[in-house]
Amino acid sequence: MTFTKIIMKKLLLISLSAIIFSCTTQVKEELNAVNNEAAFNKNVQTFMDFTKAFGEEDIDGVMNLFADSALWSPPEYNSYEWLSKDELKVALTNYMNAFDNLKFTPGINLPGGNLVDGFWGGSRYRSDGDENTSSLSSSNPNNIRVYGTWSSTHTESGKETYSKWYAIVNFNDSGKIVRFNDWFNVDGLQVQINQ
Repeated sequence: MTFTKIIMKKLLLISLSAIIFSCTTQVKEELNAVNNEAAFNKNVQTFMDFTKAFGEEDIDGVMNLFADSALWSPPEYNSYEWLSKDELKVALTNYMNAFDNLKFTPGINLPGGNLVDGFWGGSRYRSDGDENTSSLSSSNPNNIRVYGTWSSTHTESGKETYSKWYAIVNFNDSGKIVRFNDWFNVDGLQVQINQ
């Protein structure tokens, strides 16, 4: 074998190695994106299972979707204290007792009759315009934001109620809800009931 052939073989091996390694990074990124999308969709379905069980007033079905260590931040101001899964169960049970026909409609109504999706994931950008590079930043599919409207009928008065609603829901790798932050105008329900 001549010196030129040896050099050519080495160059070919180096070139092939470079191509394989550069493709491997791209393939890993593409597979990660597919896995993230599948996990995100699974978490969205779990949330919709939550809304279904809540609408059926199945408190055990609702609570089975939460990890035992789950924490809840309620919609009303409480000095930002996290409450336990048991405290969440009490609040949801009280709500189920006070309202019937509980229904969640996901989505954000924009001007012109445009309805956009109610589920968003990740936390890559900040309000100051910089990309969030902190350890809290991620495209993690286990952190989702949910937008939509809850409708119900107040049991005692028979009045229909509507609440624009927002939540940040965090899931563990087993698909259980571990953190549940929700916001809506709690007083707005009473205003609708009193009208």
